[in-house]
Amino acid sequence: MCNVRAMRGEDLPEVLKISQECFGPDAWSRKAFEREFELKHSHKFVIEEGGKVVGYAVVWKFSEEVSLMSIAVGRDHWGKGYGKRLMTFLVEHFRDQAKRFFLDVRRSNVRAIRLYQSLGFRIVSERRGYYSDGESALQMALELQEAEDAHKGTPSQAPTVGGADTKTH
Repeated sequence: MCNVRAMRGEDLPEVLKISQECFGPDAWSRKAFEREFELKHSHKFVIEEGGKVVGYAVVWKFSEEVSLMSIAVGRDHWGKGYGKRLMTFLVEHFRDQAKRFFLDVRRSNVRAIRLYQSLGFRIVSERRGYYSDGESALQMALELQEAEDAHKGTPSQAPTVGGADTKTH
């Protein structure tokens, strides 16, 4: 059975392995993850299957905004719904704590962009040359009130996030 829970220090070996596997030279270091445990605005989660960590997410919350800092699912577990379950958990977890949820995604990561769009995220801007290899990032945002209204099945009264170029390569 799939379970999302708070990340603990003892999860770091699995989390580091997943981060390295998914992000290569851009993966966070052990020290970077350890520093997250010292930050009061940092919220860390893992998703596990049968007691084994298969993915993680790190989110920063400031006032009325949430920013996804890092998320990954181990490659052996891609295409099995873990990313969507983890993102759905995050949206639901922060729905009553913030108004907006932001994230950055590689312009070439069409699979992730489609996942985020399926959850209601919209592309709001492009950050040219954002990644160490020069690739651009798309900044995406979700108005959490809209997510709450969609969850309840009622029309949204929240303002919408302005759109940007939605083409992906």
